[in-house]
Amino acid sequence: MKNTIIHFFRSIAFISLLLIPVAYAQSTTAESTPSITETPAEPSERAQTVRKLLTIKLALDSRREQIRTLVDQLQTADEARKIEINEQVNELRQTIEGLTRSFEYFAVSGISPGGLDEEKTEELDWRDELVQIARPLIEGLKEATEKPRQIEELRRSIEQYEKQLVLVNKGRKSIEILISEQMDPVVASGLTELKNAWASRSSDIDRSLEIARGKLEILQVENTRFFETTGQVLLDFLQGRGLTLLLAVLFAVGIWLVMSNLHRLVKQWRKPSQDKAHKARVRLLLYVYHLLTIVLMSLSVLTVFYLRGDLLLLSLGIFALAMLVLSAWRFMPSYILEARLLLNMGTARESERVIYNGLPFRITSLNLYSELRNPELEGGFRLPLNALAGMVSRPQSEEAWFPTKTGDYLLLADGSYAQVLQQTVEMVRLKVAGRIVQYPTADFLNMSVQNLSQEGFGVIVVFGIDYQHQAIALDQVPERFASAINQAFADSEYADDLKGLVVDFKAAATNSLDYIIFATMDGRVANAYFNIGRLIQKTCVAVCNEEDWVIPFSQLTIHQAENPPSE
Repeated sequence: MKNTIIHFFRSIAFISLLLIPVAYAQSTTAESTPSITETPAEPSERAQTVRKLLTIKLALDSRREQIRTLVDQLQTADEARKIEINEQVNELRQTIEGLTRSFEYFAVSGISPGGLDEEKTEELDWRDELVQIARPLIEGLKEATEKPRQIEELRRSIEQYEKQLVLVNKGRKSIEILISEQMDPVVASGLTELKNAWASRSSDIDRSLEIARGKLEILQVENTRFFETTGQVLLDFLQGRGLTLLLAVLFAVGIWLVMSNLHRLVKQWRKPSQDKAHKARVRLLLYVYHLLTIVLMSLSVLTVFYLRGDLLLLSLGIFALAMLVLSAWRFMPSYILEARLLLNMGTARESERVIYNGLPFRITSLNLYSELRNPELEGGFRLPLNALAGMVSRPQSEEAWFPTKTGDYLLLADGSYAQVLQQTVEMVRLKVAGRIVQYPTADFLNMSVQNLSQEGFGVIVVFGIDYQHQAIALDQVPERFASAINQAFADSEYADDLKGLVVDFKAAATNSLDYIIFATMDGRVANAYFNIGRLIQKTCVAVCNEEDWVIPFSQLTIHQAENPPSE
């Protein structure tokens, strides 16, 4: 669904980029004709136009007179001459046709009479019918570039005529030089005819050059007038196609607001349900709601274009809608997979346990944007629905979400004593020996730590007495230590936190008889881990003082052998 929305707005943006120059060009085209007829031309411009018309009219009369002369010659000419005369007549008729179009062009100030002709209807097959939708767009783009193309074509023609005129003048000079020489009258007659032909050709090229320059001036004057009346053109655009676009946008936004408010009202009236099947149906309806909103917005825009009678905008809208449908069809397998997830029938299901970034999470919400949270970690992740497509969840069992909680006391792998200050989905902050240490959460999960606060902890103390008390070492000494330690805990603030006490003979060491003392404590006094160890040590020393038991210390005795008598 997210990809569909993105492609929809991309299509709208693409339409806007195509539409602005096309619509603007059509507005200027629509205004170009009235601007010529309504705005009176300057006197100098009219005089130049009349002069050009006179030149063209004289050329027309001259060519028609030449045709009449040639037609008269046909009656007395032989077969070879008739063929030559017919070719000349055809060339003159083409010239007359071009001069006639030029005369009409200057007379109507550059308006093309082709636009006044009725369009011919042609029978099209079904393939052509499919192309009809894109035809207004192509015609609009063609119309938008019509004047620049005409100007460029006229400039190329002017350049070509100038080159031809230079060549013709060189040829005429060459002929004139030859005529000035003494020669046979027959050759002189031929050169004279050739000179007249080249002079006529030079006149034609010169006239065509003047016509092309005149057409270029008209187009440039139209561009100048367009820039002078930009405000009026812009106003006409806003009242025409601009108003159509505005209405389409307003209708689309209106439908979006109506659907949003409808969704908000339904959400307020609907009572939350914990039934997984009901929640899955609600998610599917929400999915359909978003799709329906896009369809209604698209139909509203096309309806506005249709009612306003704007074929170009309607074609562009249908083109954008076709792009949207094609993109949706390409992503159809992913949509089906997302639909299964929304129905809670996919590989990842709501309220189940899933591993993401190496950490366990619960899928708390399964929607267009799903939420993953760990009850023991601050924060969470909001993922698009397609991100859950490759995940596999499982039902939650009686297992911890994370080995620690904020405030717990830990023993790290190196024996350091630490307290958890904060744990989020990204970092775990510990206080170790008065300094703050941070670990990435996934790395911390893989560390070997002992949590003193969760399930309780044990304190082990090894205490030794001297060998001179060997006689009572196995019975009286352990009982006396155990009784004293129990009494010491009873008199301390940890009376209710002592879960068990074991005092037993450990080993006969080198200098002492050692006893192991193991006290099992409740996890809530994990902050007193070292205090409890010191309490046990202090109690054992007090018992030794009361019973006059000697506490040995490590010592090194050096024995030196006696020298033999011989030495």
